[in-house]
Amino acid sequence: MTTRKLLLALSAGLLGASTAYAAQTTVPVASLQPAVHLEKPQLTATGGKLLLSDSPETFSAAGAFYRDAAEGEFRVFWHHQNASAQPVEVGVAITNTSAAPVKLSTKGAGIAANVYVDVAGQDALVGFMRTQNALTPAATLAPGESYYLTAPTAPGITNSGIVQFVAASAAGGAPARVTATVLSFAEKPVHPEQVAVLPEDSHTRGTFPHFDRTGTIRYDTSLGNAYLRIDSAAYGQWSDALPGEYEDGYDAVDGGKTVVNNGNYGVFYRLSAEIANSFHHPRTVGLYLNPSGGYGHYAVKWNKTIYQSEYLTYENAWNIANFKLNPNGGSYKAEMSLTGGAAGPQVVYFTNQAK
Repeated sequence: MTTRKLLLALSAGLLGASTAYAAQTTVPVASLQPAVHLEKPQLTATGGKLLLSDSPETFSAAGAFYRDAAEGEFRVFWHHQNASAQPVEVGVAITNTSAAPVKLSTKGAGIAANVYVDVAGQDALVGFMRTQNALTPAATLAPGESYYLTAPTAPGITNSGIVQFVAASAAGGAPARVTATVLSFAEKPVHPEQVAVLPEDSHTRGTFPHFDRTGTIRYDTSLGNAYLRIDSAAYGQWSDALPGEYEDGYDAVDGGKTVVNNGNYGVFYRLSAEIANSFHHPRTVGLYLNPSGGYGHYAVKWNKTIYQSEYLTYENAWNIANFKLNPNGGSYKAEMSLTGGAAGPQVVYFTNQAK
């Protein structure tokens, strides 16, 4: 068996995008209103499978949480809290269930354990964001061999993880099929792919067709304050979902029933922001985030910098960044994902004023 144990989140000391730790500036979200609802961008689903493990979210007995087979490039997201009296390891095991050796790599990995559920999610997400562009060899697995990526999780602690794997044939590099098991254990099982799956609770577990969304946000300074909801509810009275934002998934351990990843946990939004400047003279644009209807710790990558929030509630908006816009406008890149343990959609606000 091959093991890689992460004691802390992968957010510290790694190469990749820079991270901003400056003191947080927040304002009452009411101060950004009234605001215009931006035209909703059409999103395109891209990338491989997403395996989501959030049920049972709180566990009192060791076991598996979710399991499914995947091929080639895929992402695993989990969020589980140890409600037992014993410390355990929590994470994912990848098992080569084929008849030939498999070369396993990671393409982004973040795992964190914290007493605060949303901090665990934020730390894991930042770790993933800092490493997602590096293809890192993990192991070459013989048939029947497993690779573990886990972290110690004490009683009362939440473990969050987001890891993207690439499984390829060791012989020729073609996409290879493996089995992923999200689990907890006091003693490492020899066959994680055979560990019984715990009964589900009201949270979601399932497999979804794609792990990324791409699209273009368009904002014109003439609009004044404007906003767009991301990770809004998939349905119901609070839904303000974007076209193409949600996909149906299936629960591989419960008869293949249809499930919805409400909030799109584990899904990355890789967005272009096209900002037009109708004033035709320099402006200062403000970028804000408000957890409408919820709370949490958040992370946003704007161009090449990763920004992390302190604790936010629905009453406040986090001023992520302020930047100068030239007379002709500009193009920007944004990456974001709802962190484990955070609630409510991420409402992005744009403001602008004379330079």
